Amino acid sequence: MAQKDLTTKTLESYNEVFADIVNVLLFNGKRLIEPDRLVSAQKDSHYKADGKIYSQERDVSKFWQNANINIALLGVENQVAVDELMPLRIFSYDGAEYRNQYRLKKNGKLKNCYPVITLVLYFGSENWNYSKNLCSCFEVPDGLEKFVNDYKMNFYAVKDMTDADIEKFTSDFRVIAEFFNALLNKKSYHPTNRRLEHPEEVIDMISVFSGDERFRNEYNSMSEKGGITMCEIYDKILRQGEEKGIEKGIEKGIEKGKAEGILMTLVSLVKKGLLTISQAAEEAQMSVEEFKLQSGLIG
Repeated sequence: MAQKDLTTKTLESYNEVFADIVNVLLFNGKRLIEPDRLVSAQKDSHYKADGKIYSQERDVSKFWQNANINIALLGVENQVAVDELMPLRIFSYDGAEYRNQYRLKKNGKLKNCYPVITLVLYFGSENWNYSKNLCSCFEVPDGLEKFVNDYKMNFYAVKDMTDADIEKFTSDFRVIAEFFNALLNKKSYHPTNRRLEHPEEVIDMISVFSGDERFRNEYNSMSEKGGITMCEIYDKILRQGEEKGIEKGIEKGIEKGKAEGILMTLVSLVKKGLLTISQAAEEAQMSVEEFKLQSGLIG
């Protein structure tokens, strides 16, 4: 699990990838957020429970700025397994940031407060039939419904993305979305011929999540790693599979030839009276009936 978290965080930490994810998922592909207006934010916060101080860390978070003024804090949380209490976790992340803004504003260290938006990016295969908003995590007593503020979770499952959705991505995340959408839905994978800007990070993520080291091995074997495409890597894997199939066929042919040669030798010895049929059958590791059938010595 730690490896999966690390590979997703590494790729998404690039501003153009992060901006691409947010622009597609929040704004339907409109290029509202520009990469050069993103600044990495402190990812960890703290809270107190049972008399102890605990830390909590976001996966990736960035300030969206204009003239060095924070317009919003944007966060992406990657999730592989379902978590029925995920809205509580997201609420705690966002709440901690608002509490920090309150402290800074009260101390005169913050000019303007700003909104906090968190996206949950789900890479799992199981359908998320669980809570996607705060109030669905608990039962609200009768009469209190209108007083309890709800909090929705901005949830996006890679498995449920359509081809039209995926085509809106313009960064390396499009390659990730294509691969995992095919993998999670168990459908044919047809990689694009798009040049990878961050090939090592993309290949690491695909290798770790899929458990298939062939992607990493083929990438590492390439002498020219700049400007490669997923199509090139995948074609090498497919060709390697075909070559292995041919090699196995040749091996089977050789083994078959050897067996046929041994059989012919035994038949010749039987015909010369140097071996009985039962002795020859034993040498061929066959029954007498099977030896007669295979050798043509019936009768």
